Amino acid sequence: MRRSRRAAAPDIDYPDPAPAPEYSGPALLDAPGAEVAVTVNLNGHLDPIDGNFHWYGRVSAPEGTELPDPGRGQVFLTLPGGTPARGVLQERDPWGNLRIVGLGEPPFPLEQAEIHRR
Repeated sequence: MRRSRRAAAPDIDYPDPAPAPEYSGPALLDAPGAEVAVTVNLNGHLDPIDGNFHWYGRVSAPEGTELPDPGRGQVFLTLPGGTPARGVLQERDPWGNLRIVGLGEPPFPLEQAEIHRR
């Protein structure tokens, strides 16, 4: 039996990636036929391939509050003191929360990311 020897991995110091912008807190979800006060957990990143900022996260509502069905087209998400950001509700998780995604300027503030708008 022949064994191959592997070269030892070189000691390389990789820089820490830039922290992803994020937001957790209250928001207003404006969907066709429904405006709901919600809690969101959002994150995002600048995609180096398409040059756009992609933001995404989970939307939850207080117990007893109905969230709209996903796939109903465009929605707007507004944080306190912010401007509405376009998004799309994609799917409902087993706990009744919704996944939201958006392209372009997110609803949360960005300090250092450069954003391209379509």
